[in-house]
Formats: sequence, C-alpha cells, structure tokens
Amino acid sequence: MAKPTYRAWDKEFKEMVVVNALVLDEEVIKATYKNGNVVKEDMKNYDIMQSSSLKDKDGNKIFAGDILKVTDKFKNKESWLEIVSYSEEKAMFVTKEIRNEFKVPESPLYNLFDTNLFSIEVVGNIYENPELLKEK
Repeated sequence: MAKPTYRAWDKEFKEMVVVNALVLDEEVIKATYKNGNVVKEDMKNYDIMQSSSLKDKDGNKIFAGDILKVTDKFKNKESWLEIVSYSEEKAMFVTKEIRNEFKVPESPLYNLFDTNLFSIEVVGNIYENPELLKEK
C-alpha cells in the first residue's frame, strides 16, 4: 500500500504547500513553499489535505478540498462540479455536487471511477478557486 501524501493550505500566507512530513504526536508540519523555502511549523497554521490516491484524466492526484469537473461521456457530454472531502464518519473520500440540483447527498469518490461513464478533471480547489463554489 502506498504511503499517503499530503498538501496544506497556509492560512496566513494564502499559499498551497507541499507537505514533506507530519509529526502528529507533536502537531508539527514540515512544508515546502513554491519559492523553495522549507519550514517546520505548528500544524494549527495550516489546513491539511490528504491525497485520495486516485488521479484525474490528466494524471493529477486528487486531494480532499479539490473541485472536480465530472463529465458524463455519453449523456450529451453534460458536466458538473463536485467537491472532494474526507468523511471521518464513513472513513472514506466522498464528493458532493456543488449545485446539487439532483438533491443527491454526498457519495463515495470511488463511485465516479467505478465505471467508464465519467471523465474526471481537477479544475481547482476550495482555497485557491472559491469562485467555483458559486458556479451556476
């Protein structure tokens, strides 16, 4: 089984960082910034996101907090946006449609990959692309 990977949103500097290590018992994160700086800080300054270990159609890892464009390959190429999260209650990654016009509660992320019906693409995340959450 692959080792879980993480990324984090720096709440103060508003930047997504690569997580090199988490020390849970000390609540410390070691992160690399886009400019190359590596820091070791208190985890309370960050929102931590785990990878689902799934990848989109372009090979991008899918993390909690990602916004996915789901396209039905057969139904007039209809598409919609879904948010990925981790459900502690269900112990799995789940998605929920942003518009929720179908009134569907959250569903397991793997359902989108269970068939060849859908094309999945990461189009952003809830921190860097909040405008997508208001998609009409």
